[in-house]
Amino acid sequence: MSMTETWSNTFALNIFNLKEKVVVITGGNGTLGAAYAQAFALHGAKVVVTARNMSTLEETVASVKRVGGDCIAIASDVTDSVGLQSLVEKIDQDFGKIDILINNAGMAFRAAAEEMPADKFNQVMQVNVTGTLIPCQVFGRYFMQQGHGKIVNTSSVRGFSGHPDGYTAYAASKAAVDNLTKQLATEWAFKGREAGFNINVNAIAPTLVKSPLTQEICEDPVRIAPFLSRLPMGRVAETHDMIGTVLFLSAPASDFMNGQTLYVDGGCTAG
Repeated sequence: MSMTETWSNTFALNIFNLKEKVVVITGGNGTLGAAYAQAFALHGAKVVVTARNMSTLEETVASVKRVGGDCIAIASDVTDSVGLQSLVEKIDQDFGKIDILINNAGMAFRAAAEEMPADKFNQVMQVNVTGTLIPCQVFGRYFMQQGHGKIVNTSSVRGFSGHPDGYTAYAASKAAVDNLTKQLATEWAFKGREAGFNINVNAIAPTLVKSPLTQEICEDPVRIAPFLSRLPMGRVAETHDMIGTVLFLSAPASDFMNGQTLYVDGGCTAG
């Protein structure tokens, strides 16, 4: 079969086209969530950011509008399936479709492994794992009815390897996200073959990203040293380092990728 029989110049020119796509970003009030919102909007997507705190979401909306983008904010809790179902229904009513879910909400709590409080461990697992599963379920059912959709989960290099700075709960939660991503991708791909839908489920796994939440670590020479010693490129990540991968996993360019976790880590997991 010749190349022109499998793809066209039009396809090649549009493999990163996100214009008019409807994108939902959980944790849309954080540093990464706001950066993703701006990036999608600059590429012509219609963006919905969601989190529990409406006032901080409005800051994201304002930042998107400053770059000429289209963005709205709706408060929700990623661990509340009823509330998320209402969110899906409102977005569908407003926009007529949903194309992409970015599961960006999450939290961390650091403590020595032998001292990790069970309640804090469970809280991290609830937000990072259950708070990924429930949006995947709610939006996944919508995508099944619609016939298509893309989900990008947020993992971490900590899901791949340990770290001496008290990441017991966080590392366990991100390892769970990795395998949840694989399971959903596999199960829904087989189900979709029979039912006539296609849902891509992949994940991005950053290393330490410089942000207000990580400022304390990044500015402490003792605490940052173990991170830098494992980063062949010699620096922690910046917010902009994550944008390209998230856009790629949301665009037609990644249509044949499923169940993958892409490490954006300055070579950390390579050695």
